[in-house]
Amino acid sequence: MQCGAGKCGSGMTQKSGFQNGMLHEVKEKDGYRLVLESEKPLVVGNNAIKVTVFQNGTKKDDVKVKIKFFMPEMPGMPYMEYKTKLKKEGSAYIGKVNFSMGGTWQYQLKWKDREGKVHMVRGSVNI
Repeated sequence: MQCGAGKCGSGMTQKSGFQNGMLHEVKEKDGYRLVLESEKPLVVGNNAIKVTVFQNGTKKDDVKVKIKFFMPEMPGMPYMEYKTKLKKEGSAYIGKVNFSMGGTWQYQLKWKDREGKVHMVRGSVNI
C-alpha cells in the first residue's frame, strides 16, 4: 500500500482511482485526509480494504471508521449494499467488503472523532 509510510498524509497531491490495478483514493474533509486502499485489485466477492486517517499530516488512531458500499436500484435489479465497521490495526483501519456483482459501487466513508463529531466523504469504485 502506497501511503503506509505517511506520504499521503503530509502534503502529497490528492489522487483518486486505481494505481497498478489497486484501489487508491485520497479524500479530504474538515481538516482530515483519508486514504482508502486495497492491496489487490477489487473483484466480485471478498476484498480487503485499508483506511488511514490523517489530521495535520499526523496519523490518527483514535477515531472510529465505517464504510458503506452500495449500488442503487436499477430496472430489473434491487438496491444492494454492504456495510462494515473497520477495525484498528496499528495506525490504520482494516476491513473486508463483499461486492456481489460487477459495476459501479458508490461508497460513504464515515469516521467519528474523539469529540463525537461524525465526518463523511463519498466516492465510487468500479468492479
